[in-house]
Amino acid sequence: MELLKIKIFINDLITNLNYCFDDLDFNNFYIMIIREFSEHDIDEITSLMKKLCIMKGQEFDEERWRISLENRMRKENSEVIVAFDKDTNQVIGMAQCSIRNSDNGVRFGYISNLIVKEEKRRTGIGENLMRYIVDYFKKNHIQSIRLSLKTNLDEAAVTLFTKLGFQEIFRVLELNI
Repeated sequence: MELLKIKIFINDLITNLNYCFDDLDFNNFYIMIIREFSEHDIDEITSLMKKLCIMKGQEFDEERWRISLENRMRKENSEVIVAFDKDTNQVIGMAQCSIRNSDNGVRFGYISNLIVKEEKRRTGIGENLMRYIVDYFKKNHIQSIRLSLKTNLDEAAVTLFTKLGFQEIFRVLELNI
């Protein structure tokens, strides 16, 4: 009798899962691995950043970028997180995060350079990278996280950060002279 109940439960569960995911297009989902980057990732991450700079019309200094990545690898409380497509083993996204101290000695998390390959955007990669980083900060007893956005940033990024609970607390104005 118990075996019959378990079979019925499993059949109901499968039916409900099929119903829940019926409208989803699984071709747009990626099985990914998120981890801290290693020296082997530098070329792919550099290519990703270079493409972003070209797309945004910004200058890219590759030597400076590579030195920055190498320094982050050696620096305590600073990480570069990468997302890989499990099928192709290629980098599909990255973000940098660090633990910093404010002027009054309060520790906070800081996120920069969240980048997802253009053709892979809006598939959950950026959100998964962000959630991974939030967990990293929680494990390190960080209670607030900051990031800076350029004013001409893609609206999807603003939507993502708002969805994750980020709120605007101040704006920075700049004068080029």
